[in-house]
Amino acid sequence: MSRDCDAIGCTTPTASGRFMCLKHWRMVPKPLQDTINDRYRTLRRDFAFLSDVAYLSAAVTAINRIAAAESKQGTNPYQRHLALAQKRSQGGTS
Repeated sequence: MSRDCDAIGCTTPTASGRFMCLKHWRMVPKPLQDTINDRYRTLRRDFAFLSDVAYLSAAVTAINRIAAAESKQGTNPYQRHLALAQKRSQGGTS
């Protein structure tokens, strides 16, 4: 099963459980790769990574850096998840 790469504007088929296609993944700095991989592996059950501030912060940063490097504009799909996770972690609801 595959889905599109998470880089803005990329439609390269990417295996389920992978964040990006290989071309874009290689553009992500190693510390961000490590955070994304570690948090995903720890929290993939029940999709808990989608509410984890550390995972989402790394994902947003990675996507934004690639978009800047490629001069692409678009909506970062993880930005909304990050805002909600940060609100929850600060004691907010929703």
